[in-house]
Amino acid sequence: MAKTFSAFLILCFFLAAPLTVGAETRWEKSARARQEAARNIIWFNHEPFIFPLRRGGHFENWPELYQRQHSIENIALMAKDGVRYGRLHFYKGMGLQMEMPEIQEARQTAERMHAQGMKVSLYVGGTMFAETFYREVPEAREWEQRDQLGRWVPYMETQTFRHYPCPNEPAYRDYIKKVLKIGVEQLGADQFFLDNVQLQPEPKSCRCPRCLRAFQEFLKRRYPTAEAIRRRFGYPDLNYLKVNEWDVYNRPEDIRTVDDPVLQEWVRFRCESLARHNMDLADYIKGLNPDISVGFNLKGLYGFNRMWLNGIYHPFYQGHCDFICFDVDGVNARLDSRTGALVSEIRSYKMARRLNMSCQDSLEDDLRLAVHMAFNFQRRLPRFGYQGGAWDWGANNIFTPLMEFFREFSDRYYTETEGHADVAVLRSWPSMAYSIGETLVPTILMEQVLIQHQVPFDILFDEQLDSIGRYAAVILPGQEALSRQTVDRLLGYVREGGTLVFSGSTSRYNEWREERQVNPLLSRFGKPAPTRISTITEGQGRLLYIPEILPTTPPGSQAFGANPEIIVSVQGRDNRFSPAEWTLPANHAEIHSALVAGLRQGLSLESTAPLTTVAEICDKPATSETIVHFVNFDRTRSSGLFSASVRVGPGRAARSVILFSPDADNPQPLTFSETGGRVRFTVPPFRLYAMIVIS
Repeated sequence: MAKTFSAFLILCFFLAAPLTVGAETRWEKSARARQEAARNIIWFNHEPFIFPLRRGGHFENWPELYQRQHSIENIALMAKDGVRYGRLHFYKGMGLQMEMPEIQEARQTAERMHAQGMKVSLYVGGTMFAETFYREVPEAREWEQRDQLGRWVPYMETQTFRHYPCPNEPAYRDYIKKVLKIGVEQLGADQFFLDNVQLQPEPKSCRCPRCLRAFQEFLKRRYPTAEAIRRRFGYPDLNYLKVNEWDVYNRPEDIRTVDDPVLQEWVRFRCESLARHNMDLADYIKGLNPDISVGFNLKGLYGFNRMWLNGIYHPFYQGHCDFICFDVDGVNARLDSRTGALVSEIRSYKMARRLNMSCQDSLEDDLRLAVHMAFNFQRRLPRFGYQGGAWDWGANNIFTPLMEFFREFSDRYYTETEGHADVAVLRSWPSMAYSIGETLVPTILMEQVLIQHQVPFDILFDEQLDSIGRYAAVILPGQEALSRQTVDRLLGYVREGGTLVFSGSTSRYNEWREERQVNPLLSRFGKPAPTRISTITEGQGRLLYIPEILPTTPPGSQAFGANPEIIVSVQGRDNRFSPAEWTLPANHAEIHSALVAGLRQGLSLESTAPLTTVAEICDKPATSETIVHFVNFDRTRSSGLFSASVRVGPGRAARSVILFSPDADNPQPLTFSETGGRVRFTVPPFRLYAMIVIS
């Protein structure tokens, strides 16, 4: 039944007067006023005074800035400008005695912030400063990571005076717990941010006696019987095993796949060791005060293997981490000027939402902010409030028109929402961890199809397989290594009515990368294997096979010129798939059509928006609203006029469809129609961001 908004007077407060050329919106006015009020504010720096002096590369007025940031006058200026949050320097790793004077300064500053109603976040570094810390705690030299040659493992660049602690050393964790207790009890922390939590790539993995003993215990737990040991490693006893060593002829950067079973287990061990270390610290904080927010600089999902390189596997942190920080260059939201690739952190946001984590990112750029608004999950803690909102880290000192728009509507439309996804991409552990780079190519390119065709989707891991029944389709892009148990679970999902989409060599190997004689998925299509996209039915569902997800340009080619970010890829020295290569596959339209054709209820969101526009759809149960976010990545032109339709679910009739955009002062009601459980409307052109609220 068609419905129109002819009752202008009833909804006149929603209507936005047409903007004339050069007219200033209220968002621009508010941003200008805040910028002027913030002109004399010195924003908090999470680095202690000592560190930039030792490191170098700082401004000459650093001592003055450091002193002014703590002043009562400075904090009062922040409060007057509405600032609700700040991250203070707390502990960098130089030792409590060395840093205590600055910790006391942070304590006084925290008291002043709390008096103004501001939340206090404390920074905790994850390295040990050899020049100072070892003078205070001489035994800490024994807490270091040691590589295969017994050398300490330093921080990056020239900061070799910073050494990484061993994640399997409990004495180091006990020391950091003393630090954390001071932050809780003396500074009244509302939030802790733990930095430097990733491991260094091979050949810098820790091979100290602690780790080697812990690795043996790890193997015993996983393979407790002689039969299990023999089946996995060939030997009758775990004592025979030794982790490989690297040299000039055996370089980790030359590894394309991890086939050595001991090295496979070593990758898993490193991830579990690091996660156990970090979770122990998080649990300690929560034990002191469960309402304190705890986050780690885990970063997100990129074109390189985080498990292999850094020991980071995000699902291990679920339930022990409230937020993650991205902190990565090269993934800034953009259409790449050389290749046209749509680059973003959308994957990381989607992963975090399903793991019940919020995300922090630098939001100075409006496009990056728009992506954050559309895709971030704001996790709430009773004491802290919502993380990832318009006053959290990355947003607290940003005063742009778009941020002012976000601040006004953040609590109302961006909190207490649930992701609304039709399909899920499965990133299986053995496929992603044991293929250094090649599996990332079809995975990222398939996700790019979903992102740019505005398909609502989630990213799942093996630990979330029990939830696949909620999706109309599960996609396995090149997930070549799957256990028999995983295959059986996926086929059971198909027989119950689901659609399983897989490509290339999916399930060619088992979870140990042992090649199967018969591929349990592809063999269902008979011989010879299809050379075109093909579908078969099984039970109440179907299997969709995509022989190849075709890169527009062969990965690793130098067709893009000499830009190192572009040419460093899966064929390159360090097996990375550069963001500049995240272009839509050549057969993206065919892949999208085949996927959608088999979804019985269609997609929850359908639109004719350009492929340079991305979308996210969420539900807000408390208000029975469906919220759709659109972000235009093309900075040279508006989105143009496009049509959209949203499935609102059985038994629910739409009362209104309202457009919110920073392009206009006020929300604008849209004409819509509703048939067959779908609400149809036309989205007017917008420059960067638009939000549609269906109630």
